[in-house]
Amino acid sequence: MSTDPEARRAIAQRAIDRAKARGTPIDTDPAFLALLEEWIGGEINMKAMREQYLEMIALQAAERRGSRNSLSGINPSESSYEVTEEQKNGPAENRGP
Repeated sequence: MSTDPEARRAIAQRAIDRAKARGTPIDTDPAFLALLEEWIGGEINMKAMREQYLEMIALQAAERRGSRNSLSGINPSESSYEVTEEQKNGPAENRGP
């Protein structure tokens, strides 16, 4: 669908107004607004905008989960199982000098 930027901006504003009227504003997320401007400018289509925004939301959720784990003392990038020297090489008495 080839729509000029003014028409796209009007479409976007109507959607923003409807969401705000329902009590779920969508124009507070800078990432969403940046993608919206790309769509208005015709740089991306709506499908790409949706996919990119869903990816951003998933990344933000993963980052929040990571920071919650860090606050609880769990580092998600490390295994909770650490191999000791004895587990790797056997008991000290069985190892050579």
